[in-house]
Amino acid sequence: MARVCPRCGRSSNETAFIGSLCKDCYVEVHGVAKIPSKVHFVVCKYCGKYKYQGGWNEPSGTVDETLRDYIELVIARKGRSTRDIEEFWVESIDLDRSVTGPGIYKARVVVAGRSGETIVREERIVEAKVDVGVCPDCTNRITKRGYNAIVQIRSSEGRLGKSLRRRVEEFIAEELSGVLRGSIIGTEEHREGFDILISDPSSARMIASKIRHAFMGRTVETWKLVGRRQDGKRKGRLTILVRIPDIDVGDFIEVGDRVYYYLAKSRSGGPVLVDLESGRELTVKPEFLWDRGFKKYNPEAEARRLHLLSRSKKKIMFLDSENGYEVVEFPSERVRVLTDRFEQGKTYRVLVVGGNAYVLGEESVPI
Repeated sequence: MARVCPRCGRSSNETAFIGSLCKDCYVEVHGVAKIPSKVHFVVCKYCGKYKYQGGWNEPSGTVDETLRDYIELVIARKGRSTRDIEEFWVESIDLDRSVTGPGIYKARVVVAGRSGETIVREERIVEAKVDVGVCPDCTNRITKRGYNAIVQIRSSEGRLGKSLRRRVEEFIAEELSGVLRGSIIGTEEHREGFDILISDPSSARMIASKIRHAFMGRTVETWKLVGRRQDGKRKGRLTILVRIPDIDVGDFIEVGDRVYYYLAKSRSGGPVLVDLESGRELTVKPEFLWDRGFKKYNPEAEARRLHLLSRSKKKIMFLDSENGYEVVEFPSERVRVLTDRFEQGKTYRVLVVGGNAYVLGEESVPI
């Protein structure tokens, strides 16, 4: 037997019913869910984190996206379905305007619910009061407080060169995860390099390890007592010194009593070196440099100015005008060209070691 809605007179043959009312009348009388009509949204003006249940949470994307997600989160936590609705959910949230700062914003919220196999929807307006604040992490970054570890970036050459520093900063910005970058409170400048102030020791160890591996560095850890906690326990601060070789691919390096050319970096993170005396390539661990001691080597003082006469698959011939126009000949396999262009008739700076010739570059002043 068909049921009749006591409110509008429609029968169950015409439309679905929820309880004793047709679905439309049910929504008009009871609604789909009881949800908050107002929410308070506090967002950090520097990083976009938002405050929720006493803590600060990562943003979802833009401020608008984060506010929409926040409204849905509050509705899910505080909302309650009406008596005959078995479950409800938020289908969409549209803001009346983009968030540009503190103020009152209105959101059109479409709430859907299910009763048996019947789906109903209703549109509600939620008022969002937006306030702008500063989260603790950004406060610490601004004041440079709240750090419990320091990663010191230093060079093997005494002072950290501009080029090496730029490479380290690019690595931090591009290669570290967002979580690790988020643990960085700030930096401090020093004559020998710079310090990275980090919120916790575990993040500091991970950051130091990644920098050490990427730049063939060496680390030393120390702890310093900086006070006591409220429970009376000692409070320490971890300092990790990361000393980095101030060398790059293309440099000549003196290790012990031998000179090498830094050809490339291996997949394992160590350098691929060319032994100038033998001409052999060898892949070593970073410890090879640190254990034996190393420094940059300037080959220009020892380089000869040679004019390229001819080259073939078997041999390469130079003319040394500074030594009585002597013709200098090398087997082709013993000549390593370290410059982009190598043309007959040009004069080059050539380092000769143990019967091997290393072409450094074209001489700017012709013979």
